[in-house]
Amino acid sequence: MLNLLLERTAACRAAFTLVFALIALPGLAQNDITADADAAFDRGGYFEAAKDYQVAYAKLKGNLDEKGRVCFLIGECYRLSRALPAAEEWYKRAIDLKWANDNPEVFKNYGLVFMGQGDFDDAVEQFQKYKSNGGDGELADTFINSGNNAAESLFAGESRFVVEPLVMVNSPNFDFAMTFADKRGEEVIFASSRSSSAGSGEDPITGESYMDLFMAEVDRKNKWSIPEPLGNTINSPSNEGGVALNSDYKTLYFTRCLVDKDNNFPCDIYKSEKVGSRWGAAEELGILDREAGDDSSQVGQPALTPDDQFMVFVSDMQGGQGGRDLWYIQYDDASGEWGAPQNMGPGINSSSDEFFPHIRKNGDLYFASDRPGGMGGLDILMATWKGDGMNFETPEFMEYPINTASDDFALVYHPKKEQGYLSSDRPESKGKDDIFAFSMPPLEFDYVPYVYDYDTGMPIVGAKVTVTGSDGASVSSSTDSEGGAEDGEWEIGAESTYSVDISMEGYISAGDQFSTIGLSKSTNFIKEYLLREVVTNEDYPMPLVQYEFAKADLIVNEAVNSKDSLDYLVDLLERNPTFVISLEAHTDTRGGVKANDLLSQQRAETCVNYLVERGIERARLQPLGRGETMPLISDAEIAALATEEEREAAHQMNRRTVFRITSFDYVPE
Repeated sequence: MLNLLLERTAACRAAFTLVFALIALPGLAQNDITADADAAFDRGGYFEAAKDYQVAYAKLKGNLDEKGRVCFLIGECYRLSRALPAAEEWYKRAIDLKWANDNPEVFKNYGLVFMGQGDFDDAVEQFQKYKSNGGDGELADTFINSGNNAAESLFAGESRFVVEPLVMVNSPNFDFAMTFADKRGEEVIFASSRSSSAGSGEDPITGESYMDLFMAEVDRKNKWSIPEPLGNTINSPSNEGGVALNSDYKTLYFTRCLVDKDNNFPCDIYKSEKVGSRWGAAEELGILDREAGDDSSQVGQPALTPDDQFMVFVSDMQGGQGGRDLWYIQYDDASGEWGAPQNMGPGINSSSDEFFPHIRKNGDLYFASDRPGGMGGLDILMATWKGDGMNFETPEFMEYPINTASDDFALVYHPKKEQGYLSSDRPESKGKDDIFAFSMPPLEFDYVPYVYDYDTGMPIVGAKVTVTGSDGASVSSSTDSEGGAEDGEWEIGAESTYSVDISMEGYISAGDQFSTIGLSKSTNFIKEYLLREVVTNEDYPMPLVQYEFAKADLIVNEAVNSKDSLDYLVDLLERNPTFVISLEAHTDTRGGVKANDLLSQQRAETCVNYLVERGIERARLQPLGRGETMPLISDAEIAALATEEEREAAHQMNRRTVFRITSFDYVPE
């Protein structure tokens, strides 16, 4: 079985600048026909290797096993270059040639191709084949869950984020990893392989020009300048990318991957100081001691904490969690030097690859990873800063549309706003990788009331609706012919609680409460209210009030809280301060008549006493015990019921507490 030791995407190769570490396939070269292609693949030259493998494929005749291997490797070249439809074709050929039967890696990577195109059902099918044909069962289950979760995430609905392509900046080539270059957020630096780049050669990985850094400006009307190369002190015939600037935007750190005659790409972080309006000569930062023999590890994609004390970067040096990891170094003010690299540990890193870190002004960490659990390809994760050093909460995948089935990476936030940029090869892209602007529009909340008659369901015209918020807002309106507020919908604020009062002459006033606290999506609160017409000496039902058996004590426990039911009356009487009510308690027909009369009177008085404790004037309350004289269901009807449960429920309906409005002209003393 062929085993890819390291997997890379086009975005990370070209920027790390798309290149980062070399892929090594032990024993790759199996014959002279494929030797050149195997060598190109081994050094990460997928564009070149794909062409050579296809030439070799045409020359191979009867060796079906070798043809299957070559088909798989062509698929790998296209997958790692993000040419997913082409990769799909060649993986299928390898499967048709039965090569996958002994090499289940084909099924896994075939599934990743489907994931990257948003075809999650087919992806899960291939991951299941990978498992059933001898692949890593635990890894297979992780990918299966990832595919299922991605499908759910995609169709669960969008988050608050809005993502749009940066049309005025993007080219038909690679454009990615935009970084803010001034405190106002009006200047940016990004990497691109567009035709004006300094390198004239063809990158064997991408088939395009080598990457350079470009600068552009945007004004307050969102008009962009034409991107210009950053200058020959920064750009070279090699690859440049992965940029970070310090807090005063006068020190530039960037990635450079040198190209030698053998197409090797050793990557390091370089530093340049701004002199006037120009960048000075670039100097290697020297994070690794190359002279001591560490000449194979790759270092790049720097990010700085807001206080400039820590630099986070990507490396495949020894001591990590697997693949490329996020590492950091700390600046020593006394010596003026950066300290030794420290791995950010398993809380941030995984056995997969991590790329493109960014630290927001609030300290939160953003980065991209191809670990399972995302939506496909590279996905962006966020880890909340704990407020101390380099300590972060467990990272979480960001929601759609920040993450998609495509590669999504290199997210950066504006220095002052809820917006920024990310890079992606999603279908809306103009070229290979494009830069997208993202923003989070402010939350919007609207309140829309409607008032209707309880008995007829008809709109009530002229009802007064008053809304008062914990944010100090207060607004009132009368209702129109449709029962809605004459002013239409009302805008209300975030993180606030609102009280509603609805009143109308001849009706029992009502109220409501709602809150926007903790809501993460804009919401229309459409509320319908039913007002009861005031009718004296008519029973009005209320929430169930229950008492201890054969006692007048209110039941208050986890299952029943009769005080909450009586609070309904407290609210009603406070909203209707002129009402005088009788509060009437009824028993069932079991027990003696005199005992039930006494018990019901005691229960009514218990309710009145509670209301008085809550601030209702006793003069507005009349306790009446009705005993068993007014059952809703007769004994004969109860006896005819089929089960004891039904009979007990009927008795409970008789053991009710109601109120009557006896007058509505009370004047407080």
